[in-house]
Amino acid sequence: MTAQLYWIRAAHHSDVTLDGYVGVSKNAKTRWLYGHQWAHRKGRHENPRLANAISKHGWDNLVKTVLVVAEENYCYDLERKLRPTDGIGWNLATGGGKPPVSKSRGQNYVSPLKGVPRPTPWLVGKVGHAPSREACVAGGKKAKGRKQTPEQIAKRVASRQATLAAQGRTH
Repeated sequence: MTAQLYWIRAAHHSDVTLDGYVGVSKNAKTRWLYGHQWAHRKGRHENPRLANAISKHGWDNLVKTVLVVAEENYCYDLERKLRPTDGIGWNLATGGGKPPVSKSRGQNYVSPLKGVPRPTPWLVGKVGHAPSREACVAGGKKAKGRKQTPEQIAKRVASRQATLAAQGRTH
């Protein structure tokens, strides 16, 4: 599968081996929009160095360039050569990792975001678009007033009783 090796940098950066942020993505423009710009705007960017650079220079002032379009493994190999150690440029982790890992979190690590409701990037911009009146009317009438058959009710009750019995509960 093809992938893209990309470089995000400030206008005055000139050396890809030392400056900016190097990453790999199957679709760099989508990654830039949702993985970097959207996450930064929502305060959820995982890379504080890149987030600080976006705050300092402004997203629109950063130069975003696709360097190579090639097979995924080749792109990761190139990233590993451009970022052989942690902390080069705006990258935190050594290149070539999928996903990038800057440090081990241990076996008992639980994400602080686990269970926290948050909007998903692909729904951004769709919040203000209410469904049409026809769609609301049609959608509400599809199941409204539909009764369950006695077989459906018996099946649901039996399933619930089996679940409770397996858990050692009676109700």
